[in-house]
Amino acid sequence: MRKISIVGKLLATVLAISASAAAMACGEPGNTRPIKLVVSQQAGGSTDTLARMWAEYVGRDIGSTVVVENRAGAGGVIAAKSVLAQPADGCTLFLAGVSQMVLNKFAYAPLSYSPEKDFAPVAVLTTVPFVLVANPQTGYRTLADLIAAAKAKPGAIDFASSGAGNSTHVVVELFQKNQNIRLTHIPYKGEPDGIVATVGGQTQVMAPVMGSAMPQIKAGKLVPLVQFAPKRAADLPDVPTASELGLVGFDDLGWMGVAAKAGTPPEVLTRLHASTQRFLADKATLEKLKTMQVVAMPGPMERLMQLTARDTAKVQEAIANIEFKAN
Repeated sequence: MRKISIVGKLLATVLAISASAAAMACGEPGNTRPIKLVVSQQAGGSTDTLARMWAEYVGRDIGSTVVVENRAGAGGVIAAKSVLAQPADGCTLFLAGVSQMVLNKFAYAPLSYSPEKDFAPVAVLTTVPFVLVANPQTGYRTLADLIAAAKAKPGAIDFASSGAGNSTHVVVELFQKNQNIRLTHIPYKGEPDGIVATVGGQTQVMAPVMGSAMPQIKAGKLVPLVQFAPKRAADLPDVPTASELGLVGFDDLGWMGVAAKAGTPPEVLTRLHASTQRFLADKATLEKLKTMQVVAMPGPMERLMQLTARDTAKVQEAIANIEFKAN
């Protein structure tokens, strides 16, 4: 009977410890459950690479296992809803970019989740620079050349995008609004198709992300007119940024961050944010981001929602009276 009693007490202790561990939020010291970062793109792309860099560093930094789960489709709606279906305990996080937090409100209206109400910010990670490029046969060598041609013949110049509602679409709409010009939008099924069309002359200009455009720029098949980036890229030292040309608000349009489900304990968010700031200051991280043509964006936790609010208003104005539903 005494042996049975001892075994019973040991079992009760084990169960109590297990229950305590299960109740502990992910991201807290001592937690043994893995953290899952849900990514709305397929494995292998630059977004997935960034997610895995963050997961490896933060997991090591806070002493937890962080895994990446790819849930592609519907512009990130599927990924967002999968995160929101889980408890608000920090165990399931969302790689939240401008597409999922801002553009989906317009491309998939009415959106089945609220970026502001359903998510809590962890941190902004990076911004991806865009570069406005032209087919060499157009004769455009500067941004002024394009603007002059567009004002001379409104609507006569075609611009490619990765699809209606995509960030490569939005950046040109914002540019048109800023300069009071009118180009004609030709949406494609993806960024590679849009670049091929611009190289081939089916469209005259496009604003792809810099990393995608660089091989064609170096080959002389695309002419860079302006960088929508915080500063000039090392690979394009002679191409001005938008702000250098007096265009305001184009420095950080392609941002990416990490969010948690609303209601996640503040101490968990704070710990993950602090680890992310160390990630963004890490020398190896910065060297890798440079090769990816991506710029680190360290800063306060609240910046993620500040960017969401800012760009929602910006896009709302820019896309008035145009077709913006996702393809």
